[in-house]
Parts: sequence; C-alpha cells; structure tokens
Amino acid sequence: MSDAIIVALITGGISLFGSILTIVLTNRKQQQDLDKKIAVIETKMDDIKEDVRAHNKYAQMFSENVPAIKQHMIDVDKRLDNIERRQTA
Repeated sequence: MSDAIIVALITGGISLFGSILTIVLTNRKQQQDLDKKIAVIETKMDDIKEDVRAHNKYAQMFSENVPAIKQHMIDVDKRLDNIERRQTA
C-alpha cells in the first residue's frame, strides 16, 4: 500500500472521528439546553396553575354571593323608594 493511501486513510479516520465527536458534543449541549428550557416552562406552568386556581376560587365565591347581592340590592331599592315617597308626600 502506498504512503499516500495510508496518509489519506489516517486523515479520513481522524476527520471522521472529529465529526462524530463534534456531533455528539453538540447533541449533548442541545439536550442540556432543552432540559433547562423544559424546567423553566414547567415552573411557569405551575405558577399559571396556581393563578388559575386562585381565580377559580374567586369566581366561585363571586357566583355564590351574586344571589345575596341581588337580594340586597332589591332591599336597598325598596328602602330608597320608601324614603323618596316620604319626601314627596
């Protein structure tokens, strides 16, 4: 085998090894970055879930109190009508 072929095979092998090493290391770095981004997203989702729960509790409390508020407004309107009638009479 000639020296040129041996040098070409060695050079090709080293080049192939370098390419594979670069691909593996780049893939690992991208996976680490992706894991960090997923962790951030999960944290934000947990915060959003807490906000939604708080909102739902407030909405439930409000919907439970609406009938009482309506009844109170009816009573206030009646009392106001009575006061207005007394003033005009």
